[in-house]
Amino acid sequence: MNVDGHGVSLEGRRVLVVGASSGIGRAIALAAAHAGARVAIAARRLDRLREVADEASEAVWPVQCDVRVPVACDLVARAVEQELGGLDTLVYSTGVNRLALLAETDVDTWRELLETNLVGAALVTRSALPALVAAGGRVAFLSSDSVDRPFPGLGAYAASKAGLETLVAAWRTEVSEVTFTRVVVGPTLTGMADGWDPDLAATMFEWWHSIGYLDREPVEPEWVAERMVHWMAAEDPPEDLDLLAASIVERHGSSG
Repeated sequence: MNVDGHGVSLEGRRVLVVGASSGIGRAIALAAAHAGARVAIAARRLDRLREVADEASEAVWPVQCDVRVPVACDLVARAVEQELGGLDTLVYSTGVNRLALLAETDVDTWRELLETNLVGAALVTRSALPALVAAGGRVAFLSSDSVDRPFPGLGAYAASKAGLETLVAAWRTEVSEVTFTRVVVGPTLTGMADGWDPDLAATMFEWWHSIGYLDREPVEPEWVAERMVHWMAAEDPPEDLDLLAASIVERHGSSG
């Protein structure tokens, strides 16, 4: 029996991780496979997905998908259901952000953020819903601590994640057969900021520091993945999983 480093087994679980080509999604896919799940991974960059599959010692099945395209989401859901024989767990970790002040955020940037972070989550979930309902499954949507405290320069990103959280609540009211979980993720060491303009980023970091926005220590993607494996294995998974709060408690201990 395959287990993760803490003895958690996902043997027999059928998992789809969307946004698994890098960062947190990649770490979740590898951790789930290591714990014994049968894992399908989806993203736009098929070459990166194949690298993830090659890295996994267990079988991981890559499938290309642009979450902004409805037919692509439908095809992926059908292919995954056929390949895995059903679907127990969907993790939507896809996310993009763009560094820009709201007054300078153009319509193309708004469309990219909303189509990827919000609409894509709705499309993928809709496509996978029949299989998830049949299995009495669960879906996790990775949100951000920036919803409650938007960083200057990342307001559009925070708005897209706020919309995602409302989407999660709406799914809960409409579909009782599936567990829909909002996962709040704090600062994490990924490459999401690699495409930022370096001069603007330097200015923003100075601003964030001056207003106390850099007070949260970042975690590794593998730390997030470990907790997501526990969520996958839980008999009664929570509908809200605050990993920012968990990381603060682990580092500094409970205040009460």
